[in-house]
Amino acid sequence: MNKKPILEIIADRLRQTEFKDDDIITLGKDFSLPSDEKGLRYVDGAKDGICAYHMGAAEITKKDIEEINKVITLANKGDYDQADSVLEKLCERIRLVNFIDELQDCILDRKDEIEDKFYVYSLHLMTQSANIECVKVGMMIQELFTQSDEVKGMVRTLGLSDEFTLYSVFIMRNWENGNTEIMNIAKSVNGWGKVHAVHYIEPDTEEIRQWLLTDAVSNDVMPAYPGWDCYKKADVGSVIKKDKLSYKELEGVLSIVDAMLDEGPVLGISNIEDPKEVLLNVLNHAIKHAPLSVKDCKIISNILDWQKENLGDTEIESISNKILETGEK
Repeated sequence: MNKKPILEIIADRLRQTEFKDDDIITLGKDFSLPSDEKGLRYVDGAKDGICAYHMGAAEITKKDIEEINKVITLANKGDYDQADSVLEKLCERIRLVNFIDELQDCILDRKDEIEDKFYVYSLHLMTQSANIECVKVGMMIQELFTQSDEVKGMVRTLGLSDEFTLYSVFIMRNWENGNTEIMNIAKSVNGWGKVHAVHYIEPDTEEIRQWLLTDAVSNDVMPAYPGWDCYKKADVGSVIKKDKLSYKELEGVLSIVDAMLDEGPVLGISNIEDPKEVLLNVLNHAIKHAPLSVKDCKIISNILDWQKENLGDTEIESISNKILETGEK
């Protein structure tokens, strides 16, 4: 059973990795948090991702609320060991992602009695806990406060793990230039953390909109998850109405459209009122850049297959075939 603080494990990994000045700081594809799970092991962030996208709200019982309040009472007195013991048992029954609102509501309901010791308890969980769910609890307590530069550094460091990116994003939303912070953390992860970051980011700068268009949809989980988010937030509907697209922009558009065609995990292209118009606009840009790369030709084939099954449109079929007939570059 892991006894080492989670933050220390992540910090050690960073210290062991050499980065150049212009490198994106990452923990590496082979990094994963220690786990006591036997048999099939979930990748970091997967359990929370599945809860968020595929499971309804968990039932929070009266006993759960009582234990949340007990943790608050103990932490407020500075009895961190007892608070940890109660919290760990609570988190064995229910994951933090399922009781964030209840936790924060209980704290806010008691805001007049909250002492500095309770704030310090959140930092204790973030820096000293070896329990993944307890670290998240510390982060969600922190969301209710203002962070110092030092604490912001902890939030960024924890967010480098796909297991904690979602919770870092929740905190970062309240920062000045928070969406830029979210984009930067999203560039450092490529699993569930990136999926969550794309879902919550707001495209309030041109840099973010461009990143959403060209680089945000790819991930190691399934591009389908952020496909619709990227389409909306990058305003692909307007982008494809421009007279010209750069090849990089076209590649971004094609990747987003391809992600939306795969509606296995979540809705994508079905959300578009007139998919025929969108696909025609995309194909008319694509044919201007033909021949396309192998990857982009595969996407054109996917569009062709999808329209045969769902639209049966001769115009889409004709343009798609013309693009494919030019070969690959």
